[in-house]
Amino acid sequence: MEPLHPLYHHYLEILDVAFQPVVDIHSGAIFGVEALLRGTDTLGFESIASFFDRLYEENILYTFDLRLREKVIEKFCTIEGYESLKLFYNLDNRVLEMTDFSKGNTHRLLKRYNLDHKAIVFEVSEHNEILNLDHFTQLMHHYEDEGFCIAIDDFGIGQSGYKLLYHCAPNIIKIDRFFLTSIDKDPKKKLLARNMVQLSTLMGCRVVAEGVESERELMVCKEIGCHMVQGYYIQRPTLDCSLIVDKYLIDSIGFRGEKHSLSNQKIVLKRLEPLKSIMISDTMETLLDLLNEKGTYLVPVVDNAMQPLGIIHEHQLKAIACSPYGRSLTQNRSSNLSALETYIEPIPVVDLTMPLETMIELFSLSQNAPGVLIVESSRYIGYLSAREMIEVVHERNLIRARDENPLTRLPGNFRINEYIANVIESGTDAVLAYFDFDHFKPYNDYYGFRNGDRVILLFAELMHKVLCTDYFKGHIGGDDFFVGAILDEIQTFEKVRGEIETLIATFSDEVQAFYEPADRERGCIVAEDRDGNSREFKLLGVSSVVIRMGSNSVITSSEHLQRTFAMEKKTAKKSPDHMSIIGY
Repeated sequence: MEPLHPLYHHYLEILDVAFQPVVDIHSGAIFGVEALLRGTDTLGFESIASFFDRLYEENILYTFDLRLREKVIEKFCTIEGYESLKLFYNLDNRVLEMTDFSKGNTHRLLKRYNLDHKAIVFEVSEHNEILNLDHFTQLMHHYEDEGFCIAIDDFGIGQSGYKLLYHCAPNIIKIDRFFLTSIDKDPKKKLLARNMVQLSTLMGCRVVAEGVESERELMVCKEIGCHMVQGYYIQRPTLDCSLIVDKYLIDSIGFRGEKHSLSNQKIVLKRLEPLKSIMISDTMETLLDLLNEKGTYLVPVVDNAMQPLGIIHEHQLKAIACSPYGRSLTQNRSSNLSALETYIEPIPVVDLTMPLETMIELFSLSQNAPGVLIVESSRYIGYLSAREMIEVVHERNLIRARDENPLTRLPGNFRINEYIANVIESGTDAVLAYFDFDHFKPYNDYYGFRNGDRVILLFAELMHKVLCTDYFKGHIGGDDFFVGAILDEIQTFEKVRGEIETLIATFSDEVQAFYEPADRERGCIVAEDRDGNSREFKLLGVSSVVIRMGSNSVITSSEHLQRTFAMEKKTAKKSPDHMSIIGY
């Protein structure tokens, strides 16, 4: 190993390390921290990259990096609860080209600080060109054989990213910030990021959404199936280790708003099979004993934090179990891998709070997986087989079918009330709108219920046609409808209000086709009222009560909202634009 010039010892004293948390995207529980170098500008370098370029040119990159690893690990051990955290360490792939590169140095360093080898995650990226991919993957296999976790950083922006995913079998993928910036406003980025998540998950990798800076970006990353999140929205990198906490996003809408999926969670939990798991550090003897238990055919493998690493299926071990010398052979290992790691198979890992559609999508894309492992706050809680997943979907569809309006196929009162409760509880900026037809009963009595149904179907079709696809659209019953819209920079209150005005006007125009020409020309129908007297009734229209919700809204319950709709309905019907607007 090359000796360090005193100048570089001085550099090590000046340099400092900042940490940025990586957290579970569903629960906010901290998973680990990424170490980020600080102080290279003080040393006169334009960037961190230029500093490492100098080390590479002077052929001391590996020597310096080992000293830096120790400095990082020493500070990492001052974080409260560090024993259960992962340390993400950026590995300059050029250290592998240094002539003094040797094995075992990191293991000795970790042993000195009483850390397990699984505690460190080496991040590799393509910021420095990989000239010899075969040589690079061979050396990556060295780190894998040593039992370290491997993460591909900045995934998706380089030329060799998918080759690295194929050759290196990483544990973690970090999607580059480029694909997540304004992902809530860019359908193309959302599609690309979703495909990256699906591919990575199918290969047994956990996915980190890196560089998330807004709540809307966070929500889309959850929707597409990311497991973890890192970025300014969670916490900026900090030099002060006391600022690293065990839980983030406690007050976030993203986590308070999970209650809308509680019904799906209950269905999944009812079908969940609590298969016994085994620790990655356990012996092969323990595994074989577990597989010998009646009805056990696969075993989930977890790490010390109960985070799943994959499964071991009995077919992998049949030959060993039946061999008189099989058990002895499994203990004969030539690397630092545990006895079990050789036999682990990847399997989709999904969070209990993940949308059921995303669970199904990830499973359906996995050709060989027998099911999925379910986690809660990143911890393994059970296994859902393919058969049980079909039953989950069937039960969910039955519940939805019972709630759907049989005429319009729109969600009914159960899901409408669930949506309203979620908006009120989370304090989300949103618009909740109630629609009621004008003069519907006279029309229904005069033209008959079949034509009345046709008018109701017309309005339902116009809701889909005129209103944004992101809106929640429901049918309360009869001629009463409901619409909900979440507000943001693009979906502004003015835009939503404009679309509602367009819906009201469009319905008033198109519904005239459902009248006889004489009634249409007259602008009314002549029919008997409830007292038997002949009178004129105006043509059909629709009125709407539009309520803007937010964190300071005076409406505190679904019942309160319904009373407000009922009271304001008369005001809306008397208004020239057939609208009553509250809260703006």
